[in-house]
Amino acid sequence: MKVTLDDVAQKAGVSRATVDRVLNDRGNVKKSTAERVYRAVFNTNYFIGPAAENDGKIIYKFDFVFPVLKTKYFDGFAREIERSELSFARLNSRVQTHMVEDLGPEALAAKLLDVGNDTDGIAFVALDHPMVREAVDSLSKRGIGVISLVSDISRAQRLAYVGLDNRAAGRTAALLMGRFLSHKKAGSIALFPGRPSYRGHEEREAGFKSMMRERFGHFTVVDMRSPNYDDEIARVQTGRAIEELSDLVSIYNTGGGTNGITRALKNACKEKEIVFVAHELNEITRTYLIDNTIDVIINQDIRHEIYSAVELLVRHNRKETIELSVRQPRVEIYLSENVY
Repeated sequence: MKVTLDDVAQKAGVSRATVDRVLNDRGNVKKSTAERVYRAVFNTNYFIGPAAENDGKIIYKFDFVFPVLKTKYFDGFAREIERSELSFARLNSRVQTHMVEDLGPEALAAKLLDVGNDTDGIAFVALDHPMVREAVDSLSKRGIGVISLVSDISRAQRLAYVGLDNRAAGRTAALLMGRFLSHKKAGSIALFPGRPSYRGHEEREAGFKSMMRERFGHFTVVDMRSPNYDDEIARVQTGRAIEELSDLVSIYNTGGGTNGITRALKNACKEKEIVFVAHELNEITRTYLIDNTIDVIINQDIRHEIYSAVELLVRHNRKETIELSVRQPRVEIYLSENVY
């Protein structure tokens, strides 16, 4: 479907004429309004021509660093960045993606320092580890803006964090699950934790458990071993939980392995009995949401996060004031009836 100026105007909450003035540099538009328009252009994928190559403006080079996961989740970020080349051009920027095969902190820290030799700013999925914090601080001292993306990092001189309030996401998952289970007086809930070094996964787990204690203490939360993004491990663990926990009523997965969990539910013909809440909407999880194997998906708008990261890095390079050190998209809740 073709995206029009009216679509951009509606997304930005301005008139069509304002969008036209912004995109054609006719002036008389507040800076904050222009930024809303460019954000709407990015989010609607409206086609605009690239900025003039010889207009004398600085062209910024930004680098995004993602881990390589078996779930290929971050491949979606890379695809969105590639599709948005023209939108970045309007910000006088070009963005390159890098994938780190080794998920360890040493490899990530080395990659950050290597990329830092030729960049105007970095956004990366953070591991909360001393080696990574040291690399971030080293880059910051050299004047390079560094943004943690999706999962934050503590006690480091990062420029900003762009991503969900993961504790709120975990509490939201628990509240929805408790409502789904309102007809149950007791039962076990299998909780799959994510990677220990991902602060975001720890925060989801903490938020989930705190809400369960506060509002739904009659359920028992059973900690499973992290599947570490491996669908086969998640499938085996889920099958074992179904066999061993006779009162299993629900599953919450904070990270990867969702495909394996759904396969185990289907194999045991339990997909209609056990409430399953997971994270991240993609082509695979959308299918399971539609057929009700997954009951709820907690999602984050990756286009919003990518654009916000680039916008903040541009501001940093322009020496503009950055008021917020945290830029959070809304927690998105998808059910089978509102998925698209």
